[in-house]
Amino acid sequence: MEAYSKFDFDGNENFQKYLLNVYPLPPKLDKIKRKWYKTYIDPEFDINIESQNPNQNTQSQTSQNEMPQKQETHQQQQQQSQQQQQQQQQQQYYQNRQQLPSIPIWTIIEGMLKVIYFPALLFLLSPQLHKYLNFGSIFICLLAIYRLQGLPKKNYFKEYIIKIIQLEFTSNIFFVVSLFTIDSFAFQLPIALHFMVGAAEFWTQINQEQGISLKVAKYITTNRSEIILTKQKIEIYLFLYSVVGIFLKKTSFVQAIIIFQNVLLKTKFNKNMKNAQAYIRVWYADRLSENRILPEGLRKIFSIIWKGYEKLLTLF
Repeated sequence: MEAYSKFDFDGNENFQKYLLNVYPLPPKLDKIKRKWYKTYIDPEFDINIESQNPNQNTQSQTSQNEMPQKQETHQQQQQQSQQQQQQQQQQQYYQNRQQLPSIPIWTIIEGMLKVIYFPALLFLLSPQLHKYLNFGSIFICLLAIYRLQGLPKKNYFKEYIIKIIQLEFTSNIFFVVSLFTIDSFAFQLPIALHFMVGAAEFWTQINQEQGISLKVAKYITTNRSEIILTKQKIEIYLFLYSVVGIFLKKTSFVQAIIIFQNVLLKTKFNKNMKNAQAYIRVWYADRLSENRILPEGLRKIFSIIWKGYEKLLTLF
């Protein structure tokens, strides 16, 4: 077999003349070479033995030797890629840790209480439990005032009071006082809206992982001004309801006075409350005091209520 593999068929004239008589010439000449070699060169040559070119042997051997080397290099590449991925994940983790702002402990407590406020509001059924919720709301507002303005400095109490009285959280405290006399989810709604904004802002600070909760929190913070405006409009609605509720025996005069002092305070010191007043004035005229669908007597009552409301705002 070795002599056959080394035989020079291309340089042998007899073999080349033999090929001229072969027609059609097959694409592979191995069988023709074997028959010709057995007939004219070596009668004992076995044509059934597979022939291998020396170059093919070396190539097959080298390929066999290269296979484990390729597998090893492939495994090394996989290990390197895994190590790189782990390093990147660790770097991202540490970068996120470094990007997280250092939040004071009282701010964290405030944010967590705002988050807890909503399930507490939904599951409170007893009036006694509502009182605990109101105390918690006041505590949250005090923490927020401390976060925004800190503690009063010595000999600067007057300036400190002027600053904090303009805060939404300060007016919330006065509003929550009225809730001790009213056990109603509707009257809790303004505080819930304000705390919802605060909880969303807190969540965007501490949460760095993308998810539906972060998207919702960002949506709330983006629409913060509209939500606060809605909160203030609801507070005015509730005052008007408390006035009408006196005649319907749903509320009392004392409750109406307590709610009114909150609206009055915010109208005097909160610029956004004036925008809410303008929205309510248009809504009240279209739906109640100037709505011709309603009986004229009822429209007059609504008109007197609104004029009295605006008169009270200008007197104090």
